[in-house]
Amino acid sequence: MKKIADIIQKNQGGTVLFLGRVTNFTPEELTNFLESQGLKYANKYIGQEIAMTVLSTMLTPLEDDFSYTLYDANVPEIRLEEFEVYYTKHIKPNTLMMSLKLSNDQERLKRQLKNESFSDDVYLKLFKMYDWGSEGVYENDENRDVTITFVNRFYRPDGFRDPAMVYSPITLSNIARDAKTSDIIDAMLTMPNHEIKQSRKEDLRPKNLREILALNPNIAHENIRYLLSFNDARINSFLACNDAIRVDAQELIFAKSDAVTKLMLTQNNSLDDMLFNELLKSEDEIVRSLLTFQKITDSRLKAISDANLDEEVLVLLGENQQIEEVLEKLIGLNPRLDQRLSANRLLSREQLTTLYQKYGDEFILELSSNPQLDPKLLEEFYAKGNEDVIVNIAKNPSTPQPILDELGEKNIHNFNRGLALNPSTKLIYLEQFALDSELIMLMTKNETYLASVNSAHMGMRNDDRY
Repeated sequence: MKKIADIIQKNQGGTVLFLGRVTNFTPEELTNFLESQGLKYANKYIGQEIAMTVLSTMLTPLEDDFSYTLYDANVPEIRLEEFEVYYTKHIKPNTLMMSLKLSNDQERLKRQLKNESFSDDVYLKLFKMYDWGSEGVYENDENRDVTITFVNRFYRPDGFRDPAMVYSPITLSNIARDAKTSDIIDAMLTMPNHEIKQSRKEDLRPKNLREILALNPNIAHENIRYLLSFNDARINSFLACNDAIRVDAQELIFAKSDAVTKLMLTQNNSLDDMLFNELLKSEDEIVRSLLTFQKITDSRLKAISDANLDEEVLVLLGENQQIEEVLEKLIGLNPRLDQRLSANRLLSREQLTTLYQKYGDEFILELSSNPQLDPKLLEEFYAKGNEDVIVNIAKNPSTPQPILDELGEKNIHNFNRGLALNPSTKLIYLEQFALDSELIMLMTKNETYLASVNSAHMGMRNDDRY
């Protein structure tokens, strides 16, 4: 920046010669800008005094030769990218946007969108001014070019491994899913509703930009209201499970919800208590989901009790992973609920021991699967020799190491399936399991095995000098 400013200061009245292709600015724009800096514009040499040469990456052979001549004559030269940054610093964004709004000059707007020197904030304001017409984001050259400027800016800050990814529908869906700021989401909602092709079996998966953006937790309340204005059942269902939606939006969704949308609401971690109580009055599938996924507080437990639910439904509380506040009140309510709780990792070692003392071996299958269980009880269960229980013990990361080693040495396939999932299994056994196609698939979930594989790959990369 200082280099360019110094050159301009020392060469007032001189000419700036542009060699090569310049796409982001017209000759008129460059002429007006340089005149404001006390300089003249030229893209051909006709004997004038050259103050500075601006070089594009796309020079003809003649321009390339001439650039060396000017360089030998000590004419300062800079790259086009440097000049664009300098130029952009002197643009007043509000003035530019007002000018574009008044003129509706879409050609100029498209050139500005290609200018990588603009901040993301300015770029997004410009992007929202683009007129997509009646075609999709990749359906004509102009829309495709604008889409690519957006994708290049916001998809993977480390760039693309595969250049073809700029044209992939997956790319836009990834940006929509991962956008960390509401202004990016806001800009994407001005785009045509790009369809993401899915198979018919994936009806509960988002299939277009609006549905994906409806799931993004960083979406602003104004954009939630905008999506609700479409009165689209699928969009509403995806909004329903978004933790970012406020109570008033939840109420709007609930007011026009179908069974699928209600089911999505039951999985919203920010669900309002009033709606929780209303959903308790719904059909069996909705209530089951509500009891399985929602945080259960004292007030909600009272509402559940007042609802007089069937015992078969009530026992689903035993699988809920958000019952810390009411856990003590749930233990001992009824044997079937205690059975489900025996496998719940939220229970403490002491609580699980109490359940075993109360019911004996009746819930041994559930208890043996729980990593919170006292290892001494796992030893005791192992000694009983029940094959189904031993499979659970093989999976359990709290199982004492001597038992895991003994099971590894037995090399019984049914037990190996449990050991393959267990991060406490020694690597020597996991490496042996890698020879079995079924076991290696199970080990894709094993942290110990994955860490070993990643470490080996990292070592190979470090040693690879070629």
